[in-house]
Amino acid sequence: MAPGRLADWPIRVGAYLLDALLTAIPSIAGVLIALVIDGNKEDLGPGGGLAMVGGFVLAFVVWVWNRIVRQGRTGQSFGKKVTGLRIVDARTGQLIGTGKTVGREVCAQIFNQLCVLNVLWPLWDDKQQTWHDKVVDDVVIRG
Repeated sequence: MAPGRLADWPIRVGAYLLDALLTAIPSIAGVLIALVIDGNKEDLGPGGGLAMVGGFVLAFVVWVWNRIVRQGRTGQSFGKKVTGLRIVDARTGQLIGTGKTVGREVCAQIFNQLCVLNVLWPLWDDKQQTWHDKVVDDVVIRG
């Protein structure tokens, strides 16, 4: 088993919400800039449309950096860093790396869209794992 205490569900949810907020900031900024450029027109002009698309593209770049690159290299996304959580291999306790992190995040997106049970699964699982944790055999620990 991995070293460290398994992360409790409420703290994992808090880390996820912090990550979601970080990703939402560029999208919200793009929408606000579009409103400033185009005012309250019914249709967006080229400037407003570009601002919105730019905000969404930047949000995706932030998500990839945070949830794939950063988390893959350090075991911690921004939200996990703030809440003191880390993703490690369930057998070795080592970082899972960027490759497994890609698989984990793709599975998380698919499972979360299909069924809310993925998010709730840690409440009764002995390793407190979601389905996407099980796919790549990782655990989320404190510290």
